[in-house]
Amino acid sequence: MRRRLVGSLAAAWLGLSAGLAGVRGAEEDWPNWRGPRQDRHALESGLVEKWSPDGGADGNLLWKRADLGSRSTPIVLRGRLYTLARHQPGTVNEGEKVVCVDARTGDTLWEHRFNVSLSEVPDTRVAWSSCAGDPETGRIYAQGVSGYFCCLEGETGEVVWSKRLHEELGLISTYGGRTNVPVVFEDLVLISAVVVGWGDAAEFGGLAKPAHRFMAFDKANGELRWLNGTNISPYDTTYSTPMVAAPGGEAQLVFGSGDGYLWSLQPRTGKRLWWYPLSRAGVNVSPLVVGDRVYASHSEENVVGNTMGAVVALDATQRGDLSGKELWLAPQVMAGKASPVMVEDRLWVVDDRAKLFLFDPETGKSLFEKKLGRFMRSTPLAADGKVYACTNEGTWHALRPAPTGVKVLSTVRLGDNSNEGSPIAAHRRLYLPTIEALYCLGDASAAADGEAGPTAGISIAETPRESDSQPAQLQLAPYDVLLQPGERCAFQARLFNARGQFLRVAEASEVAFQAFGPGTMGAGGTFAAATEAGHAVVRVECRVGGLKAQSRVRIVPPLPWAWDFDRDEDLPAGWIGGRVRYVLRKDEDSGERFAVKRDILPTPRDPDNKLGTRSQLFMGPVDLAEYTIEGDVRITEKNGRLPDVGLINSGYALTLRSESQQLRAYSWSSHDYRTFAAVPFKPELGVWYRLKFEVRQEGNHAVVRGKIWPRDEEQPAAWTVRMIDEAPNRSGSPGIYGNSQETEFFLDNVAVYPNK
Repeated sequence: MRRRLVGSLAAAWLGLSAGLAGVRGAEEDWPNWRGPRQDRHALESGLVEKWSPDGGADGNLLWKRADLGSRSTPIVLRGRLYTLARHQPGTVNEGEKVVCVDARTGDTLWEHRFNVSLSEVPDTRVAWSSCAGDPETGRIYAQGVSGYFCCLEGETGEVVWSKRLHEELGLISTYGGRTNVPVVFEDLVLISAVVVGWGDAAEFGGLAKPAHRFMAFDKANGELRWLNGTNISPYDTTYSTPMVAAPGGEAQLVFGSGDGYLWSLQPRTGKRLWWYPLSRAGVNVSPLVVGDRVYASHSEENVVGNTMGAVVALDATQRGDLSGKELWLAPQVMAGKASPVMVEDRLWVVDDRAKLFLFDPETGKSLFEKKLGRFMRSTPLAADGKVYACTNEGTWHALRPAPTGVKVLSTVRLGDNSNEGSPIAAHRRLYLPTIEALYCLGDASAAADGEAGPTAGISIAETPRESDSQPAQLQLAPYDVLLQPGERCAFQARLFNARGQFLRVAEASEVAFQAFGPGTMGAGGTFAAATEAGHAVVRVECRVGGLKAQSRVRIVPPLPWAWDFDRDEDLPAGWIGGRVRYVLRKDEDSGERFAVKRDILPTPRDPDNKLGTRSQLFMGPVDLAEYTIEGDVRITEKNGRLPDVGLINSGYALTLRSESQQLRAYSWSSHDYRTFAAVPFKPELGVWYRLKFEVRQEGNHAVVRGKIWPRDEEQPAAWTVRMIDEAPNRSGSPGIYGNSQETEFFLDNVAVYPNK
């Protein structure tokens, strides 16, 4: 029965697609990289099969933009195309940007540029993510490689709201550059990353420890509704885009995680529904949901045995741990980049070596194989009765499903042109992103020239909310808040049924609020931080009947700040990435207490220590500017290895690179062209040094200056290192940079104060 059901769903979808393909009204927008139905299918007709990259005689290359070559997959919404790209590559002003162009002509309408800061991502991996559009409002959401997350007006590019997720919520930006894509669902925009938070390791479900987590924001104002994730200490960052679907009538957010699992969460509440261990490394492929089934693949070591790669089918109506409960598993298919696509009654999977597999989606039997090229990163597109695919080395294919496999309609070689993003279709045009250029393909004599009708947002076939009006879950929003002493925040208790469907906002009379920390909680749900509070954290709770929910508040006073750790039991709980990576220690000889950045090797206290080599600690709000941060540092040595240590100010870092014997000031550490300054400095073991780091805003640039000297000596008058940034960071949280793989470093006497 189940097999017949899956087959009938696929057949019904194909019938709908075929029926609409020849209808003019079937032209549609493409609001996210997976398409309006999140399945890489387009209801378009008249799409070209052949074209020439140089604009040859066929005339099917409508426009080409070499400056928009990118890893990013574009989207099309309301006649405009949006993509992410590098800004001024290879220059001191390089950054990242969202670009809006006229989808018909390719003419630029606006750009929104932002810096890459406090990240080790190489410039060649900038613009890894893709934009997501909201058909309801026309707004655009985008995440940069270093955690900048923004909501933009689609017509003008004006910033509606923005977040710096690494400084505000602890997003980790790595050298790998893998960056997740936003998902707009109803009144939420959801984004994920490996996140390390604040507080104690056991509080709030272990949010202080690193995990792949989703952040659900109110799409209108950026308020955080919920934060939840997967297993602690994931293997790596990943870029699996979730699919929102309703297997069994219940809304699910299905995705691949950095811990190697497939997961399902309720999209409105973050409640875990099921999980399945797929890989011994992070999963990058975006799962496909068809009916009640989930299909996914990977290319790393399998959880069971010693083989690499697999394709799996799961029943998404199950709950809890699905280990060993797969419907079928096809091992040794190393498909870890391109996502699966259902075409007719076949599951199309392209592995990392560009071999196409067609699977029976009911049994997992391999029905057909064909080599398309050497490497594959992008996901195929099904449209107009064809499947379009482009290999990583730049071989374009137009394929047609055939009874026994596929028929090749055309093949185009793009030359030395690498393809990472995926082709899309909108309004009788194809758009192909490559590293070297963005191409628009279509029949110039027949290409659509009218405006699109309204495009719906993500639609899923849920069990009607009216069938269950009983509150079963309680959510307190906002979930994470930063306040100054005396400031207030109004909280709202939101009720959901067991399936995670929103019911209503609870009346004040039925909610019992309580705050644990310096401040007072009003009966109506407004919390007021204590006027004399220092750096503190508060847990806010609410109860409605037998339901309970909580939120988190950090209280951070205005500058100046100072810590000598002599009377402290631990680091401030509100420091992001603090207590999970640092401990306080007392020197038995001097009696001095100081903070220690631990190495990543297991210890008796923490035998499962996997804290990571490089880390950044953030202390406060991201809108701070015109300040100086100081601190004392001391390095140790082990097995010939030395640590790096530094200070963070307004999106810049001043780091003592012990092994390379440099004092270095920079914003984007791995970029050889972006502004930085360095001077030789050889630190001595066992010596306390004072670091001082100042950033000043002067007109259109920032002046960044740092000093280092033995703390027992008089401060030198001259700055040790200095640079001027013509593309400045205007503000940012103070913080600490640490790199301690095998060796610890010590930190003491930290102070942050306004520039003098």
